[in-house]
Amino acid sequence: MQGDIDVKKSNVLIGAIFIFTLFNALANDDYYSKTKKDAIAGDAQAQFKMGRMYMIVSGDYEKAFYWLGKAAMQGNAEAQADMGSFYFYGKGVKKNLKKAEEWFVKASRNGDPRAQNDLAMLYSESDSRDSRCNRILELLNASAGKGYDMAYLNIGNYYLRGVCVERSMSKAVDWWEKASDKGNGQAEFNLYVSYSNGSGVSMNQHTGYVYLRKSCEHGYKQACDIMNK
Repeated sequence: MQGDIDVKKSNVLIGAIFIFTLFNALANDDYYSKTKKDAIAGDAQAQFKMGRMYMIVSGDYEKAFYWLGKAAMQGNAEAQADMGSFYFYGKGVKKNLKKAEEWFVKASRNGDPRAQNDLAMLYSESDSRDSRCNRILELLNASAGKGYDMAYLNIGNYYLRGVCVERSMSKAVDWWEKASDKGNGQAEFNLYVSYSNGSGVSMNQHTGYVYLRKSCEHGYKQACDIMNK
């Protein structure tokens, strides 16, 4: 069984609000104490680090929301993107799509590529998607211009489905290959299906299998399920 191309947008937390680089000093009590002291004193970067530590280490979203909110209010774009994600998924706060949009807009204006991608996906899921195509594509291209793999994936998915663009499997494959270069497992799974079926590319079972293996190695469950059969 070769499966079907996965066009899930993987939006907002993109399964990824939890996938952040751990700070090497997390286990260092002195580092934690100093960071907390600086955060209390109003240092935005320290507040951002505190929020991320609570989110990553203890999964305490309420405290993460508290500290990231303080950093976001001081203009930290990554924290603003996190706030949008919290409101979108209701982590640490009651779900509120309007507030999620507001924070994604702020972070996007500050150049955060994750927020640009996530805001595009938020608009894409709204009833007004068709009237917002230009804005959606603008956001995705801005995010892709900064090398964000999820933007590559989502643009490819748009070409697959003909959403906001003319349908083109060859262009979809081009974008998924860009995402694959960044280690995106979902894009690699899509490439596996494309090469296995000859969709947008010449059929090549070996290349398809290579992408399937990469997809599983990068943690994409559907690929691993096929590998393990």
